[in-house]
Amino acid sequence: MPILPPANRFNAVLLLLAGLSWLGGCATPPVSTHDPDGAVRQRILAAADRLIGTPYVLGGESPAGVDCSGLVQYAYLQAGIRLPRTSVEQFEAAQPQRRVLPGDLLFFRTGRSGQVSHVGIYAGNGQMIHASSGSRKVRKVKLNQRYWRQHMIGGATFLGAGGVPVARRGAVSGKPSSS
Repeated sequence: MPILPPANRFNAVLLLLAGLSWLGGCATPPVSTHDPDGAVRQRILAAADRLIGTPYVLGGESPAGVDCSGLVQYAYLQAGIRLPRTSVEQFEAAQPQRRVLPGDLLFFRTGRSGQVSHVGIYAGNGQMIHASSGSRKVRKVKLNQRYWRQHMIGGATFLGAGGVPVARRGAVSGKPSSS
């Protein structure tokens, strides 16, 4: 193997470090190091991530099977935080956020009742972990899909202040606003 001149060695090392730094970002959880709740957010996301592929079970709240609010309740409990059981109760108890961070909750109206009917955990990078009744399992999905954009009410947290902007439509009561 030929030995490179010093200038080329420096460039090669610089390129290698840049590549490793870029790849390292792929494995790093999307939680800010400046967030005082960062460790809690990581525990929530790790618990939710471990449930990906778990069967959807209406009323479920364990690794054997979960529904959307059961997934949220279970993941938060793994981080030491007790939450209400249903998506409506979670929506009403959480602090509304115009900006969310990984580990915060996203709420949706997916039914005709006008009430909150679905919740997921924001996973960062425009994705959410949720228990899907349609696919019958826990999944990670991209939020830029038309369905999610049309049905999103907004974000909320049980932790500190949020970061990524989200739309918030409707009153905190879980019912649509008159506007």
